[in-house]
Amino acid sequence: MGGFLVIGSRGLLGSLFMRRLAGRVRGVDLPDFDLTSGRGAIAALVADSGAETVLNCAAITDVDYCETHREAAFALHASAVEDLSAVCPRLVTFSTDHVFTGPGVRPLLEDDPVSPANAYAESKLAGENAALRSGSSVLVIRTSWLFAGDAGLVPRLRSRIASGGKVRAVADQVACVTYAPDLVEAVLAMISDGFAGLVHAVNPGPESPLGIAHELGGGDSIEPVRWADLGLPARRPSYSALGTSTGYVLPDRADAIERWRRGSERDK
Repeated sequence: MGGFLVIGSRGLLGSLFMRRLAGRVRGVDLPDFDLTSGRGAIAALVADSGAETVLNCAAITDVDYCETHREAAFALHASAVEDLSAVCPRLVTFSTDHVFTGPGVRPLLEDDPVSPANAYAESKLAGENAALRSGSSVLVIRTSWLFAGDAGLVPRLRSRIASGGKVRAVADQVACVTYAPDLVEAVLAMISDGFAGLVHAVNPGPESPLGIAHELGGGDSIEPVRWADLGLPARRPSYSALGTSTGYVLPDRADAIERWRRGSERDK
């Protein structure tokens, strides 16, 4: 598969790619490199790395921050992705289930109509479109609720449950979790196969945070809440569970959470 460059190498997903690709990968992250510094700087970075494949894991993951800082969101998620797609031999970049708003009754496929739920999703969708327009060497991955180690929705819920007391969990949003190590392996398989285009990659099994909290053993400690009750700036999708029409299907949610649980117990 040649050499790799990971942008956003210290984040949840980027750090997993760095470990998985050890020995044939270079990583950059803030403050070492600002992805919004312009196409010339990006071209120089890519050329200097000698990478055949660039994995763009950089993102502003705070959805509410994006809602109140639209310019920053579009600079990183749209303009920078357009610049990357213009200069990378092969680009993999990541997008979001928030390009769908809901309601829904079945997992959404790659060709279903989009309706961005918030500014974060609007900026991600703009980046998707710019990348996919650039040619045949781009892979865009939509995913949702990434988790691994002690980061992400699943670990946060379990930690709150373990601490005792009431645990507030959202009841009016349904999506899919994604165990980040599963996503890494799926992406590397797509690269090896020469696959390009738009792919949905999640652990199948739509559920709400409330349902996941009960699966994690929350019992009577769980208190259901609605997003509207939390008074946050950004709208969330009511239903954004992803399915795929490709052959790249990750293991189901229960299997992923059980493997994460076993791994986190071993790490204690």
